[in-house]
Amino acid sequence: MTARDRLSWFNFSPGDYMTDPAVRAMSYEQRGRYVDVLCAMYLRNSGSATEDEIRVWAGCSEDEWKHHREGIQRAFKVTRNGRWIQKRVEVEVREAKKRVEQARKSGREGAKKRWGSMGLV
Repeated sequence: MTARDRLSWFNFSPGDYMTDPAVRAMSYEQRGRYVDVLCAMYLRNSGSATEDEIRVWAGCSEDEWKHHREGIQRAFKVTRNGRWIQKRVEVEVREAKKRVEQARKSGREGAKKRWGSMGLV
């Protein structure tokens, strides 16, 4: 993925974060690590990852992960094949990609109109 395709921001809802039972059940440290994981997922434009990717993004050694895994896992759906899915990230990345593509399309169409009116296309 190129830097051009990477999302530079994401929609973060403090209300959702502060009232999500899975997040509220995490320790203060786990919530901080969870936010790091969310940021890494958005930078990768994906709402799914392997458990090891989640552990690394959370900044945990294998020993630390044993302590934090259960708390952080509450905010994910874990598939049978071991993928950790964060549904909200999946939805937000999908919607952001649509907005980016629509903006690109509109930009190309606008450029064609401007350049075409000058006889340059």
